This record gives sequence, structure tokens and C-alpha cells, in this order.
Amino acid sequence: MNDWNVARLMERVRQRPLTAAWVAAIATVLVVMYAGVGAVFVHRWFSDSSQYHCVVVPFLVGWFVWRRWPELTAMSHRPSLAGFALLAFGLAMYWASARTGTRLLAGAALPVILSGIVAAVYGGRAFLLTAAPLALLIFAVPIPEHAVGMLAMPMQRVSAVITGALAPLLGLNVIQQGVNLDLNGFVFVVAEECSGMRSLIALLLTGFVLIEISSLPLRLRTVGVAIIPFLVLFANVTRLLFVLLLGEYFGPQFALGVVVHGVSDVVVYGSAVLALILIIGWFHDLKPTDAAPAAAQPSSEAAKAVVHEVEAPSADGGIIFGTMRGGTGDDLSVGVGGD
Repeated sequence: MNDWNVARLMERVRQRPLTAAWVAAIATVLVVMYAGVGAVFVHRWFSDSSQYHCVVVPFLVGWFVWRRWPELTAMSHRPSLAGFALLAFGLAMYWASARTGTRLLAGAALPVILSGIVAAVYGGRAFLLTAAPLALLIFAVPIPEHAVGMLAMPMQRVSAVITGALAPLLGLNVIQQGVNLDLNGFVFVVAEECSGMRSLIALLLTGFVLIEISSLPLRLRTVGVAIIPFLVLFANVTRLLFVLLLGEYFGPQFALGVVVHGVSDVVVYGSAVLALILIIGWFHDLKPTDAAPAAAQPSSEAAKAVVHEVEAPSADGGIIFGTMRGGTGDDLSVGVGGD
């Protein structure tokens, strides 16, 4: 099987030597551009436990592209000028990262550059088809700790505000001030670890995979990805309420224990994944099925036959509108009915 794939690849190279040369040249340039930055990223993947998710990203991107490969090879190539503009923007991002020494910006530039190349060479349809897999590359960029803190702070505040508003509904005497939750004189701090930021990153990756294998239309896939942050927020607030309830009935020290915090992390991630699976299932119920058009077809044919029996076959209106729609004699009855 592998020998057949290699032989097929070599045959394509012989058939399109110019394309093969361009692909090899682009790949070489990208390897040279990202050799230094990539080495730093890979080192962080394996040295920082919070970045272990980055390891699976290249394999996921390859799998996503492989699933789309038949469509990519079947479509016609129409280069897009917008692709060159996107490529120029990505190169500008890389240049800015080289000038400022910001590796995070260089990592963010890679999916932009690749998307620009796809759009410039193969066109807008290929760009839309590969946009999601290439966007996934952003998860391969290790996020610096200070950046995680900046992103987590808004989630900390929002989680604390919502928890403070819902806690009285559970009979808890909680006073919320900033990221602090005062329960009967004991202050629980919604710290960075309690913000749900790391759960958000993990769930976004999981959500991409679940939505990819769901075979949903593009519109529903986009909606599914967009609601993931809200699911994480909901699950995180549930975790905070759970900790406050334990603090109320078993004491603050028990609620802040390592076991409880470890279990609550699993609860946040697991409940958000379960909610996403249920939503994807609901989206499947919303998908239009082929059964409805098939069921409606006999009645449509019957109505068409009735019209043919009542009206004369040489009606002018049927000829005019049928011709305008580019139809044939089978469409004449539709034009007659319209008159």
C-alpha cells in the first residue's frame, strides 16, 4: 500500500514538475523560516505540562486535511488575489515578530501564511475547505504564562460575578468583591487556576475534533465552536458553586483541599464535553434530511400531471418561463401554474 502511494506521488511529480518544484520551494522556505522558533516551541511542548496538548495538534491538522483531500483534488484551481493579500499580511506578521523577538506572533503568523498560499494558488474554495485545519495550528503555539494570566483575568471576573449572583439562590450567604467570594467570613479567591482558561484550551481542541467527526454543515460547525467558551464559563461557575457548597457544609479547608480541586477540574472539563456532545446531537436533529424531499416528490409529480391534463400544452406562459429558467418541456406546467 505504501509502495503504491509512493509510486502515485512520483507519477504526479512527473506529470506536474513545475507544481512539485513550487511545493518543494515553499516547504523549504517555511522550514528555514521556522527552524529556530519551531525548535523552541517543540522544547516547550515536552517541558511544560500545561502545553502537552500542543503535541497532538500537527497530527490533528494532518488528519483534518486528509479527510478533505478528495474534495481538494476534485475541485478546479482558481488563484485568488485576496490570497496574495493574506499571504502578505502573514509575512508582515512574521517580519514584525522577527523585529520584536515575539515568538508568539511568529507562531500566529504560520496559519495565516499557509492560508494565504492556499488561497493564492488554489482559490477561495480551497481556502474555505482548509481554513479550519490550518486555524487549528494556533493551538500548537505554546502560550506564555503572562499571556495566560492576561486572558484568564476577564474569565476570573465574569465567573466570580455570576457565581456571586447565583450563590444566594442555593441558600449561600456569599458577598462578591472583584474575584473574591466571601462565604461567612472566609474568602475564596477565584484565582487563575479557577478561571477555566486551561479547560477552555483543552475543550476547544476536543470540540474541534467532535465537530469535525460530526459531519455537520459549515454553519452549524461554526456555531458549535463559537459556543465552547460559554460552555466552559457555565461549567466553571458550576465548579465554583460546588466548592462553595462544600465550604458551607464541610468547611473551607475541605473545600480547598487537593482532592476536591482535582475532582472539580475533571467536573469542569467533563460537564462541558458532555454539554457539547448533547448540543451536537441537537444540531443533527436540526439538519435537513433527504426523506422530506423524497416524500414530497410524488405529490409534486401528481400536481404536475393534473396541470398537464387541464391546460393546453402550447401555453405561451409555460414556454417563456420555462425557457428563462433554462428548463425543458417538463418545466412547462410550472410556468403555466404561475400564470
